[in-house]
Amino acid sequence: MFKKRPHLVPRESGDTLVEITDPKLLPDFKDDYSRHTLLNSIDNSLNYFKKVKFNPHGFRMAEFSNQNLEDTLRLFREGLVNSQNTEDLNEFIIKNFRVFQAIGEKYEGQVHFTGYGTPIYDGNLTPTGEFRYPLYKVPADFRKPYYTRREIEERNLLRGNEIAYLKSKLDVYLIQVQGSGQIKLPSGEKIYVGYGADSGHKYTSLGRLLVMDGKIPEEDLTLSNLIQYFEQHPDELDSYLKKNDRYIFFKVVNYTVPYGSIGVPVTPMRSIATDKTVFPAGGLAFAVIEPKKSEGFWQFRKKKGPEKSFFALDQDTGSAIQTAARADVYFGIGNQAMSEAGDLNSYGQLYYLLRR
Repeated sequence: MFKKRPHLVPRESGDTLVEITDPKLLPDFKDDYSRHTLLNSIDNSLNYFKKVKFNPHGFRMAEFSNQNLEDTLRLFREGLVNSQNTEDLNEFIIKNFRVFQAIGEKYEGQVHFTGYGTPIYDGNLTPTGEFRYPLYKVPADFRKPYYTRREIEERNLLRGNEIAYLKSKLDVYLIQVQGSGQIKLPSGEKIYVGYGADSGHKYTSLGRLLVMDGKIPEEDLTLSNLIQYFEQHPDELDSYLKKNDRYIFFKVVNYTVPYGSIGVPVTPMRSIATDKTVFPAGGLAFAVIEPKKSEGFWQFRKKKGPEKSFFALDQDTGSAIQTAARADVYFGIGNQAMSEAGDLNSYGQLYYLLRR
């Protein structure tokens, strides 16, 4: 577990990041993933800053202007390429960068990390006995707030806006939660769907509802356990789904690698989704996550063993990511990535770097 830290006191009311001025409170900038993927993700954010010179998302900390964030990435990239080891990189960061920590929960710096990915589902372009549950495009009469999930489904309000059909309502819901996906047609061809819009209503987590109702212990809440629960209790799915008023609409896209909310490709273990009103879009982050799992990509031992830490770029957002105490890590495409993403349900700290 993490040591108790002092409360993080924002300099200005409403600030969500606090500068760490005591070197003893800085993390060890140890990166657990490949340099190649980090450089690739940095370049994606640099492409964003070439196109977008002013933050359009409402993040209000003036020091984190798009120009400062771009300068930060260029300098960090240079130092990363030239560093020989973790010690070199730590020295370079301490000398050249200011480090800010997310205030997290109750100003104590605790951030809840979960994972997401890009699912691949079997589907069809027309309804059949096997494929009956549609994904919808943004309707012509769309405005926020739109109708609730219950209203949309019970009144069949989206007829004529179908993109494709999946095998189950749970598949439809899960692809809505992830925000993008790939649909494999019977011919073997794939179509790719990305986030189009949301209905504007509050998001309610099915997993959280199951925990609150005592159906799944909180420590066992993973995507695989959620899927297993509804496979064993299919009669409960409809009632739980309709407790989440938010509905997601999609658009067909022509790229296989999903794009984040800032319009650049997301990179496995290098892209995070946050609330862009409280954290800087495209910015360079560093995550420290406590161990939890004993298998898969993370190689964690439950409640003991090393923490996982890595640099990431803030390139996406999500329906459930709406506070300074939440971050979603992108795991990649396909079943393995989805399984590992669904198993991440841990706490840690989130930092942002800014050139001095």
